[in-house]
Amino acid sequence: MVRQKKSPPDPDLVVRLWNNMVLSWRLMFDRRVSATAKLIPVAVLAYLISPIDLVPDLLLPFGVLDDLGVFVLGLQLFIRSAPPYVLDEYRGGKKRKNNRIRGGTGQSDKTGEPNVIEGQYTVTDEDEQP
Repeated sequence: MVRQKKSPPDPDLVVRLWNNMVLSWRLMFDRRVSATAKLIPVAVLAYLISPIDLVPDLLLPFGVLDDLGVFVLGLQLFIRSAPPYVLDEYRGGKKRKNNRIRGGTGQSDKTGEPNVIEGQYTVTDEDEQP
């Protein structure tokens, strides 16, 4: 009989779970995330705290896995319900002004200086003729 080596737990999984928890914490206090989306973590927390479970915790491995599954699913659902530009900002993406994706005007070129179009204008009333 050949004995198989146990593979160590995936550290990347733990790191991703931790990063998602930190991201969710930050999203909870961000005003740009809707209040309905913020109800997801509140509902998950209420489920974890409540004595009513889908699978009772007395069935030790299955009850704990049930709670863990609801926790991870709730984190993912909450993160996916947040606006993409907010996620990009927290994950190290570009910061956008006014929370909108900007077009070609006002963007900087390769030198880092903004593109500026200079011109003149006059204001006239409709009653006046030039």
